Amino acid sequence: MARLKTAESLVNQGKAAEAEESCRTVLLDAPGLPEATALLGFIVARRNRREEAESLLRDAIGKRPAVPHWHAELRNILCYSYRLDDALAEAREAVRLDPASATFWNGLSQVHFDRGEYDLGYDAILAALACDPQHAESHLSLAHALLASGNLRAGWIEYEWRFRSKVFIDALPKQVRPYWNGMPLPKRRLVISTDQGYGDSFQFARFIPLAAARVGQVTVICRAAQVPVFSRIPGVARCVPDLRQAGDHAAFCWLASLPYVFGTELATIPAAGPYLTADPGRRAHWRARLAGATGSDGIRVGLVWAGNTDNSADWRRSVSLESLRALGTIPGVRLVSLQKPVPEADRAAFEPMGLADLSADLSDFGETAAALTNLDLVVTVDSAVAHLAGALGVPTWVLIYEPADWRWMTRREDSPWYPTVRLFRQPRAGAWGEPIERLIAALRREASQP
Repeated sequence: MARLKTAESLVNQGKAAEAEESCRTVLLDAPGLPEATALLGFIVARRNRREEAESLLRDAIGKRPAVPHWHAELRNILCYSYRLDDALAEAREAVRLDPASATFWNGLSQVHFDRGEYDLGYDAILAALACDPQHAESHLSLAHALLASGNLRAGWIEYEWRFRSKVFIDALPKQVRPYWNGMPLPKRRLVISTDQGYGDSFQFARFIPLAAARVGQVTVICRAAQVPVFSRIPGVARCVPDLRQAGDHAAFCWLASLPYVFGTELATIPAAGPYLTADPGRRAHWRARLAGATGSDGIRVGLVWAGNTDNSADWRRSVSLESLRALGTIPGVRLVSLQKPVPEADRAAFEPMGLADLSADLSDFGETAAALTNLDLVVTVDSAVAHLAGALGVPTWVLIYEPADWRWMTRREDSPWYPTVRLFRQPRAGAWGEPIERLIAALRREASQP
């Protein structure tokens, strides 16, 4: 049907609202058409109306139960609400209907990891790669599993497959210079470009001085908000916003590929001390700013409870400010909001918690770094601030969702990447109550110390 094809085309173009309108027009002419019902389910799921999406997909599956990608989409929706038994059943059904699909095996692996079934997750990834050895998304899943387990050397090899993944291919500019393999270029310029989120960039920034030691000059491509931090890294000659402004250079490397270039293992992670610094003038400004906002007594604790809403894992990692309200009852604790932006639903809790909001002054990560270095402790979810605070050597407690991003590994309360970071992990996916209670109890003990 031509109109259904039009709706599918609009979905592929990222025009969700127009696609939904087109799909509903099809259903007016052909009520209950399974293909249109399922497509509408796909569309509204991407518009975060997951209950409606689930109902639509179940309706379509009830009429045509043998379409594997409908089961795979339903699996994805069920994972969002942590109905992992049901999600597992749908993932298995997709694989049963199309056992030669690497995509469906890879989807099954994600459910196993969500359930804490790591061995079964590995098995499903290997089954995916047996179906299609060139399946980039499955290689990337294997990379995450290897890195999370501490098998870094093998993990970095698989991690390079990210550049064959559609997500990365569509998002990243094409580099034209030779790709740097670590060889010495003592009189030439190397361009290093960030290729992921803010937090990832702060994590991998530790490798820039190692690269700078092998070349004549380093230019870093990064976003404007990071320039005040990256420009202070030893060996960085200049920071630019894109490759067109990088100037002539002999070689190019993605920032997150540097640990692969250096063959980094757990024992060789550069983590001996802080590797990012804040501008002294900004630090002095924030010392006075925080003293005026919180007084000079007590423990100053910075707080971040939600990540970037554009991140696909944000629904897993963020918490409500209400769930942390008890932090405001601890004697001697002075809370400072580092949250940007502040969700409107959370603003009402600021005054009862005694939460000082200075976020309007955090105009870039240079300001954030200066503020962080004047705090006694940072309490945060998995966010850019968590990585920046760790890189600055600031004591940091991180609430970690399950299954965690590979950077926080598995079953650890510390981090080999950041010596000053302590992790408070969910015992299972979606269970925030227990780690939040442990964190609050730990802060009570910390605040009661003379």
